[in-house]
Amino acid sequence: MNIAAQTDVGQEKTTNEDAITTTEFESAHLVIVADGMGGHAAGDVASDMATSTISETVATALGNGREDFESILDDAITAANEEVHEYAAAEDIHTMGTTVVAAILTDDDIVIANVGDSRAYNVGASLEQITVDHSLVQELIDEGEITPEEAKTHPQRNVISQSLGTESSVSPDFYQPDIDDYLLMCSDGLTEEVPEESIYDSIDSAASLGAAVDKLVSTANDNGGSDNIS
Repeated sequence: MNIAAQTDVGQEKTTNEDAITTTEFESAHLVIVADGMGGHAAGDVASDMATSTISETVATALGNGREDFESILDDAITAANEEVHEYAAAEDIHTMGTTVVAAILTDDDIVIANVGDSRAYNVGASLEQITVDHSLVQELIDEGEITPEEAKTHPQRNVISQSLGTESSVSPDFYQPDIDDYLLMCSDGLTEEVPEESIYDSIDSAASLGAAVDKLVSTANDNGGSDNIS
């Protein structure tokens, strides 16, 4: 299993509020992308806190021989939500929070969890979104009020309906997809700037995973880099 990862501040932000983690354990790999919010000393702290807590919780569970990956991720995300929420309350930072998309991967199994609008994609013959955003526009799509195409330019497309730390409890969604060739996990700094067909082409034409990641980040920056990119 090969993994490449990169995070970049982008062109318009002065602080990178994204955080990424890739960890190889004896029995599995863990990959996390978190997109913090709340400004400097809030969003970056929230995403770092989330990735650290999730990593530690998963490490303990795998170290104890657990193989119930969905329950492990549920426990880990619950713990991260509690930690961020308590910190935000103690510091009186009500806007503090973070998205998260996390995956535990083995040769035989993949379990993905998400909260917010950071995404996971299956990359094979095409680009297929696995996760469903927790966002206002997704709710409007579900209610039939707008189309997915209209959502891409909706003025409130960045309003998320659920994140870690903003409430005392959180309800992640879980997925066990079959991955064709590649699993892509990203913050919305990528998907906001790079159309899905260009994301696919960048991965499909790259000589290596590292080159693919470099191309995705550079393309997002070339297209405006309005947010942090992971």
